[in-house]
Amino acid sequence: MVVNQFADISKDLYNQIKFIESRVKDDSFKDAVKLLSTAEKTCEHLESVMTPDNQLQTHIVNNRRLEIRWLHDNIEQGLKKKRKPVKKRLSK
Repeated sequence: MVVNQFADISKDLYNQIKFIESRVKDDSFKDAVKLLSTAEKTCEHLESVMTPDNQLQTHIVNNRRLEIRWLHDNIEQGLKKKRKPVKKRLSK
């Protein structure tokens, strides 16, 4: 049962990450931030149900954490780009 639960949560997390990636590509960074916090909680839950000595499950969790970190960085960069003030040209 634990293996099935791990697989279900892993699949759900994968789908969440793909959806967040699509939001980032659409420049919907505020939505992506909210979804990312849910994905982080799901990843913690995935880690709690994994078998500690199972290297495959450990590898999957580590990869998902890495993907979440990349998304977090992409979202931060996207939000910074939108915050840049517009420089007005002085008329002569």
